[in-house]
Amino acid sequence: MDALYRFRFDVYTDEGYVNPDDYPDKLFSDQYDLFSVSVITLKGGRIIGCGRATHWSDLGLPVFQFFAIQLPADIELQSIVEMGRFMVNPAHRGKARLATLGMSMELRSHVRSDSSTKWLIAFMSEKVRNAFYAIVPFEILDQHPPEQNHLEARTIRQGYWDKGVIHPVIAESSQLL
Repeated sequence: MDALYRFRFDVYTDEGYVNPDDYPDKLFSDQYDLFSVSVITLKGGRIIGCGRATHWSDLGLPVFQFFAIQLPADIELQSIVEMGRFMVNPAHRGKARLATLGMSMELRSHVRSDSSTKWLIAFMSEKVRNAFYAIVPFEILDQHPPEQNHLEARTIRQGYWDKGVIHPVIAESSQLL
């Protein structure tokens, strides 16, 4: 797990998403990792990609830290899994389509093996949403304006929010191809 957290740290600091001084141990993890299933892609014994599926817990889901989401009324919170922390080492982007596909298939296998999972939620830019739309047709969720606690939480990955408009999105898990 330390190798996974170090990989996340390296990618997020290289992208300018996090301040490396905030992570003296050079590990990027959070309280949701305990309720998540992570997948990785290895090349030559080194991690070049990762992703995670986070299940509902007493902590909620990470997306609720950043957005004041309006979920459809008929959705049970325990039926939602958040897809996140999906990243590929920049040196392998464009060359690692199989890595991305493999991680997507592993996450799909996990989601489909859990009959209680009915919904997938995430947050992403429009560019990423369009890129993944053929795999999972995420739709943008309605939301209230962010409150102070949402804005404060966004400072954890400050650079991420500067790279475009980020939306909370949702899809039925049965739509995951």
